[in-house]
Amino acid sequence: MSNQQVKQHSKTAAKKRDILKKALGCFSTHGVAGTTIEMICQETGTSVGSLYHHFGNKEAIASAVYIEGLNDFGSLAVRYLTELEAKQLSLEEKAEQAIKVMVYANVDWISENQDWARFIFQHRQVVREGKGAGVLKDNLSTFYKKLIDYKRPMVDAGLLKDWPIEMFSAFISGPVHDYARHYLAGRYSDLLSDYREELAEGAWRALKG
Repeated sequence: MSNQQVKQHSKTAAKKRDILKKALGCFSTHGVAGTTIEMICQETGTSVGSLYHHFGNKEAIASAVYIEGLNDFGSLAVRYLTELEAKQLSLEEKAEQAIKVMVYANVDWISENQDWARFIFQHRQVVREGKGAGVLKDNLSTFYKKLIDYKRPMVDAGLLKDWPIEMFSAFISGPVHDYARHYLAGRYSDLLSDYREELAEGAWRALKG
């Protein structure tokens, strides 16, 4: 791919992301059912034809918003792990920090993207309705494979429990998501980020070998 093609691809991706973030604003304000294509067009300054060309109908846009949010979180988690790799740590230290940075990624992303997190928690069905289930499954499989490959040396060394990735995910994200759901619904007043370290320590204690 030439430099010009790379620049064009980046520009197109940025434009699509901007549209999805503005569509998220419409869904957050009016609900998915109450949002119309016309509302999204007005908010994004995009024609109906252009929206249909890039995404499809409203359900497909909602599905794309959901998937983009998860991809955004995944990018942050991978960045945290990549930054961890650059540090001079023993395998034992890396095992502890790997679990903790995954919790940090959950806490930080939700704290910084509250509307997106709320949408993801409440609207899993939009992926099925927008026919994005296959894309979501492939994305999650790719993300989980990265995590499996990353933790394997630590599991083999007895530093982490030899559990399926789904169990790791449950202990890393489960408590964070439970608290976040209540906080985002206005039932808890303390910030999720106030318990960042406690949540990370809890996950590490549960998953260490």
